[in-house]
Amino acid sequence: MAKIKTKFDSLVKLKKLKVDEKERELTKLNNQLSIVYDELQTIKKEIENFEYPKEGNFALITQFKMMQNAIFNQLKEKEEFINFLEKQKQNLQVQLKELNLEYEKMKYLQGEEIKKYVKKLKEKEAKEMDEIALMLYKDKG
Repeated sequence: MAKIKTKFDSLVKLKKLKVDEKERELTKLNNQLSIVYDELQTIKKEIENFEYPKEGNFALITQFKMMQNAIFNQLKEKEEFINFLEKQKQNLQVQLKELNLEYEKMKYLQGEEIKKYVKKLKEKEAKEMDEIALMLYKDKG
């Protein structure tokens, strides 16, 4: 049986494309989040492995403190970036949910349109069969 064309076909296709595009954006963002989380863990391990100087001159201690502050700043920046990406992820998830809802509505309307068409087709076929039966009955009678 051939595919039944409806006025909703192009809308369904367009909505599906939008859903797919948003899913790709979300996947890309999740990958980026994963990378940043890994970077954050690396920084935390660096901090855990700090060996504080037990002795040395003031310049050495000052240099260590500067390095320590730089790493803590990196940590803070990564955490802020993760928060930013998580908010973006939430926004994308909301958008994806809305797009999926619109897509499902269009698919439903398309399905209803197909049901109406099939019902009309069956009614037409039944009417034609009745006419054929009536003609055959008249021919016999």
